[in-house]
Amino acid sequence: LMASKDGKGGYKRNPRALDNFGGANQNITNAYITYALACAKYEDIKLELDHLYEEAKSSKDAYVMGLAANALFAYHKDKRAASVLNSLMKMQEADGSFMGANHSITRSTDKALGVETTSLAILAMLQSDEMKGEVLNKAVDYLTKARSGYGDFGNTQSTIMALKALTQFANYAKQTNEDGILEMYVDGKKVAEQAYEAGERDAIVINGIEKYLTVGKNKLELKYRNAKNPLPYSIAVSWNTDLPQSAKECMVDLKVDLNDTKVKTGETVRLKVKLENKTNQGLPSTMAIIGIPGGCSAQPWQLKELQEKKLIDYYEISGNKLNIYYRQMAPNEIKTINFDLKAEVPGKFLSPASSAYLYYTNEFKEWQATQKLEII
Repeated sequence: LMASKDGKGGYKRNPRALDNFGGANQNITNAYITYALACAKYEDIKLELDHLYEEAKSSKDAYVMGLAANALFAYHKDKRAASVLNSLMKMQEADGSFMGANHSITRSTDKALGVETTSLAILAMLQSDEMKGEVLNKAVDYLTKARSGYGDFGNTQSTIMALKALTQFANYAKQTNEDGILEMYVDGKKVAEQAYEAGERDAIVINGIEKYLTVGKNKLELKYRNAKNPLPYSIAVSWNTDLPQSAKECMVDLKVDLNDTKVKTGETVRLKVKLENKTNQGLPSTMAIIGIPGGCSAQPWQLKELQEKKLIDYYEISGNKLNIYYRQMAPNEIKTINFDLKAEVPGKFLSPASSAYLYYTNEFKEWQATQKLEII
């Protein structure tokens, strides 16, 4: 990275790199590299920091400003960090988040971009001597609510950034500073309460709320009794469905079809997958998760052959799902893949629903219905 400096405050890019469509904009790439080098305590980056500061000073992009503030704090507590952070804190949304203007280093957008940008803002605020507690608490509150029921915050990059921010906040907060009681209300009726004591370090958990919920809308409220300071919280909800709802914002379309619904044991059945870029722009890091009916198995030799012919970039079999990965898709590109499933166990089977999405915008997915198959 140090050898790639261009002498103007940025970094040279390799024109033969694999990120023709998926690469971040030049200013974001420059900002992230300088941030990384500053955090790694490299000294000879003054020109790059000056360039990043000027970029942040005129920028309306909270993500770039978050990178700049953290880089300047990391570089001997550069006094310019406070100026960037003050401007950044004015950009907080009503829900406590900080939203980048375009995309992140991994081209994350939407929710994942909000998580990454908010995480950077929290990390910067925790290094400031003039930190505003209300802004920090609102940001932490947004971040904890962004956690899924499985413990992630979206894609890999957003999860790592959120964990970094929340870990630093946990070190800062250390423990509850007063006794109190949490009360849980559903539609105005108290359904549970949990007391906690000053000095408590573990999570305060209220389980079993689902039995108080009804079909339709439910209003959930968390109230504090005998306590002055609210605590950051999150709510985790999980459920099962055969076919989740597709998101209209998803930029890829998916079609999955078996060429037969009945097959004999030992024979194969053809599965056709069609993945389409619905936009006139290149897309980065595109995924297709293909559900395989029970009683069948994919043929590894065939999948390897598809990879060698560059019809897919990478694949992984996980249980009864086939994960297909593309580094990028060209504008309006259509990928068509045919592969065979071997029928091995007699019976009537269903597959999990299949889905397609951009890896770094995984809250927007296209879902395809379950495939039915009878093996005789």
